[in-house]
Amino acid sequence: MSDELKSTIEAGLAAVKSQLDEKLAAHTADVEKYGKSTTELTGKIDTLSEQYKAMKEQLIEVAQNTAKAPSAAEDRKSAGNQFIASEKFKNAVKGMLEGKNDKVRTEVKYTQITSDLGALFSDGNSVLPYQRPGVIPGDFTPTTVRDVIQTINISSGGSIEALREADWTNNAAPVAQGEQKPESILELEPYTVTLRTVAHWLKVTNQLLQDAPAIAQYIDGRLRHGLAVAVDNQLINGNGTSPNLSGLLDAGNFTAFTPASGANLVESINKAKYEMWAATGLMPTAVIVNPADWGAMELAREGAGSGAYLYGAPGTAAGGMPFGVRVVMSINVAQGTFIIGNFDQGATIFQRQGATVEMGYVNDDFTRNLVTIRAEERLALAVERPSVIYAGDITSS
Repeated sequence: MSDELKSTIEAGLAAVKSQLDEKLAAHTADVEKYGKSTTELTGKIDTLSEQYKAMKEQLIEVAQNTAKAPSAAEDRKSAGNQFIASEKFKNAVKGMLEGKNDKVRTEVKYTQITSDLGALFSDGNSVLPYQRPGVIPGDFTPTTVRDVIQTINISSGGSIEALREADWTNNAAPVAQGEQKPESILELEPYTVTLRTVAHWLKVTNQLLQDAPAIAQYIDGRLRHGLAVAVDNQLINGNGTSPNLSGLLDAGNFTAFTPASGANLVESINKAKYEMWAATGLMPTAVIVNPADWGAMELAREGAGSGAYLYGAPGTAAGGMPFGVRVVMSINVAQGTFIIGNFDQGATIFQRQGATVEMGYVNDDFTRNLVTIRAEERLALAVERPSVIYAGDITSS
């Protein structure tokens, strides 16, 4: 214990003891003279006795803490020095001298775990472990195809039925007086799309859900994302055979695109754009490409590959809008191919049930303290105008 600390506490003890001795002497005199003492005097003696006892306990506690404290650097104060230097301690001593019963508590701002404490841990590590909250996530594949196709929510039925144009022959022409007028041909056909269910599930312990709500929330998000990934693939590659959706690349849902020899991606986008406009009067709203193909487009250069970048220097923000057509990247489109279309007019997602996560007991889950968590969605993709959805290779050899 430092001399300063010892002197300060001893001074406080002496002051309280002096007051206590004075009151005890008065008490003794009253008893000898009157046979009793006043209640007020007795109460003061009790109070001073408690103060004296409290200060002695604090003296012992500080001495023990100071003895245990590690050697500090010159620019750091020891635990004992921090204690006596604190305003709380000074005010408490002052209060005790004034007859107030105050207690002192101060927080040591710097502590150091010595190597001796390593024996307290089974691995010999003197650093206490820290539990990182939540779960370190795995990879979440981006899902973007759905963003470019409009969604309509429906509340009943297991399918969507409509009439759509199957063929149109425009025979309108000038006609001489008295001659037979030409007949144009318009054919309509029924169009039916069946709703499909995309789902998956997993089991977790009931204790996990109760004890770790953050993990339960993570599981919910992971299941929903898993649905989104599966739906994204179905919107592109579903073959229409139950239980699959009929995707953009299903037979009859697109118009085949024929690329020019040696064309790169943006050249094929431009070619498809104006072919679509000439045939339908509509411009494409988006093009869906494999990320590797779009990356190759950004790296394409003039000449033999040593000239300027065709799609802008790496330091410029060229953006993903070649010829005004939004680029959507998806790993579900085969490398070397692309899908381009007016998705606002050509396709619709009908959603009967949005992504829903439910929990319940299945089979012997109850007796095993397990919970089955299921996520599912019910929807259909209707490609209503295949004439404004083009798909094919980016280039031809």
